[in-house]
Amino acid sequence: MSYIVIKNKKGTVEKLPPSGYTSWLDFWERQKGQRAYQCKTIPCDGPADVGGHVIKSGEGGKEYILPLCYECNNKPDDTSFYARESDLVSVQ
Repeated sequence: MSYIVIKNKKGTVEKLPPSGYTSWLDFWERQKGQRAYQCKTIPCDGPADVGGHVIKSGEGGKEYILPLCYECNNKPDDTSFYARESDLVSVQ
């Protein structure tokens, strides 16, 4: 299983999920067809509290949603962490 380096995306606090979704976590769950129970960063085992906006390190600004616990979602924007690429859902 391959892991990628991600970071939190800056300036997404005010972003609303697309029409028909109750939250970004709901967006992720419905796009993936599965429930998010656990934070998807490696090796965190916290609960999936929110659908966090992340970017792949070195990719630029392409934005993805990933189930995150509050702690991982609040990491500074310049802090890198790991996730499975297959867990990312593109926002664009």
